[in-house]
Formats: sequence, structure tokens, C-alpha cells
Amino acid sequence: MDDRWSGTGGPGGPGNAFGPADAPGPGYGQGPPGFGPPGYGPPGFGPPEPFAPPGPDGRAARRYLGAYVASGILLIVFACVLGAWIADTAVSRHADADGLLESLVMNDPARPLLVFTAHEWAFAVALIVVGIAALARRRLARGAALLLAFLLLGVGVRQISGLARTEYRDVISATEHGTLIVLTYVFAFLAAAAVITLMLVARERDLPREPVTAGRRAAGVLLILIGALQGFWYARNLREYNDAVAPGGGRGAFSEWWHKVLNINARGGYGTSAGFTFYHSALIAAFLVVGVLLLRDTPAARGAALALLGISAYLQLRDLAGIQYDRLSEYYRDTTVGWSLTSSFAAAVAILVAIALTRRPPRPHVPPPYPTAPLP
Repeated sequence: MDDRWSGTGGPGGPGNAFGPADAPGPGYGQGPPGFGPPGYGPPGFGPPEPFAPPGPDGRAARRYLGAYVASGILLIVFACVLGAWIADTAVSRHADADGLLESLVMNDPARPLLVFTAHEWAFAVALIVVGIAALARRRLARGAALLLAFLLLGVGVRQISGLARTEYRDVISATEHGTLIVLTYVFAFLAAAAVITLMLVARERDLPREPVTAGRRAAGVLLILIGALQGFWYARNLREYNDAVAPGGGRGAFSEWWHKVLNINARGGYGTSAGFTFYHSALIAAFLVVGVLLLRDTPAARGAALALLGISAYLQLRDLAGIQYDRLSEYYRDTTVGWSLTSSFAAAVAILVAIALTRRPPRPHVPPPYPTAPLP
């Protein structure tokens, strides 16, 4: 056997695996850190892993634990603040518990919801659920937290922007809890800005992007169609309402909507609730934006879509629960009412299908294999 490979002797002397012509040059075995194949050389020698795999069970990397925990705490704290305002309003208006529960389950025009809006009830529950998921460091919570934070940011901006008007300041200062209302929405603005910043920083850029699947693409298309359908009917109903209250329509309908979104409130007073107009308009915009993000396979789009669809599913099913199904034939006698009702059924089905398409988790992360280490 050639002693050069046995390490027991040879032309280079005992214990030398190299002959005189094969002797290594100076600096052999002293390569820079990260030089050489993995697992070869002294401890810490070799290249680092090219990707940081996510934690088990869909959890984010541990280095983002602080961002997820802080965001979860902020979302839960504001949900508790919103819940306190809801409870205070219910007590001050002597709301009946049975009637309140029935109004939350069924959208009956004969028994309207007198304590905030159904959107705010759903928003408060979503804040708690997403906050708990963020505390558990679930990667899915990042997109959902971003969606809720942007909605919360809009609520805060809407309320704070009113402080620039004398009328608003006079009304708020005369209100029993005016200062607390302003402080609540200042906190909402600051908390939303903090959550957005933390969740944007917590993006795991070292994970490979997966190709857009057919199911994810179909869900994105469904979200865009739902947003367009709801936007059409909302704009039409808004114009009809404006024509009934102030004949003329046109720019008046847009002005009425714009004033309510910005808390100018052309008709009605100021209150703690952000109101139906703001939340409904924000959800329509969210459907369009999140649908496009799903088509682009943005990493946070899946979590945002599930949070949006969860809120919308409750609102849509609540509307359908208020329909008197024994009078369906009467509804369809009016063409407009019939098309509106059909659109509601179609939107409910589309939301459930989109949830089924979006909830499927992505493929598990598999780091690429290293090349085979050469023989010494």
C-alpha cells in the first residue's frame, strides 16, 4: 500500500502524508472563518446555513420574539380598552342583555344594535385572537396584526384629525368623557404605529419565497371580486340615501361619505364609536388591497386575508340571519332588492371558499442540501 495515504511514513518522513513534491504551502489549514466545507476543520469552521428555518409548528424565528410579544400585548390592551367603552355604553343606555345578544347575532332593522357597531364588536374579538397568536409567536399572526394595526391607525387618525376643528373640540370638551375619548384614540394611533413598525421589522427575509399556488391565486381573485361587489352596492345605497335626505345626489353623496369617514359628521354628532361608514369603507378597501397582495404572494398576505375574512364572515352571516326567509318571494318582486340579496348570498359563499383556500398552510421549509465535502 502507498504509505502516503496511510500516514505512517513515506518519502516525506514518518507521520507525513505528503511527499516532498506534495508538501502544502505556508498557511495551510489557516483559512479565514467560514472557509471550507461544512463539518470540516476546527469548531466554527465552514459556511453558515444559507437560510434560518422557521420554528416548529409555524412559529417565527426566536430572534423576533420581542416584536411579536410587544405587538400582541398592544393589540390585547387596546381590545380591553375598546371593551371597556362598549361596557360603559351598554350600562349608560341600559341595554338589555338578551336584546343585545340577539342584535349581535341577527341584523334585524326592527331591533338595531344600540351599543357601538357590529364591526367594532368583531374588531375587538379579532384584536384579542390575533394578540394571543402573536404572543405564541405564530408566523400567521404577523399579517393579521398588520391588517388590524392599519385599521386601528385609521381609527386613531380619524378621531385625532377632528381636533383641528373648533366645532369638534367644543363638542368633545362638553362631553362627559371627552378627554378620555381623545386619549383613547391617541393611544390607538401610537399603538398601531408601534405594531406596524415591529411587524415590518419582523419580516423573515432569509426564508425562500414560495411560488404562487393556484388556490392562493383564486383566493386573491375572490377577495378582489368581493371588495368590488360590496363597494358597488355601498356606493349605490349611499347615493339613494343621500337623494332621500337631500335631493340632488351626485357630489352630495360623495361629500356625505367623505365627511363621515373623516369624522366631520355632516349629519349627526360626535361619539366614541368610529361608526359604520368608516369600518365598512375600510373593509372594502382592505379586500382590494389584500387580494392584490395574495396575487403577488406577499409573505404577510395570508395572515391578513384570514383576519379580514374572519371579520367579514361574521358580518355577512349576521346580515343573512336577519332575512325573513318566509318572505323571499316578496324580496324578489323588487329587481334591485332581489339582486342585492343574491349578491349577499354570493359574497357569503365566496368568503367561505376564500377561507378554505387561504387557510391551507404553505409547504414546510426544507433547507437546500450542502455539496458533498471533498476527501482530505
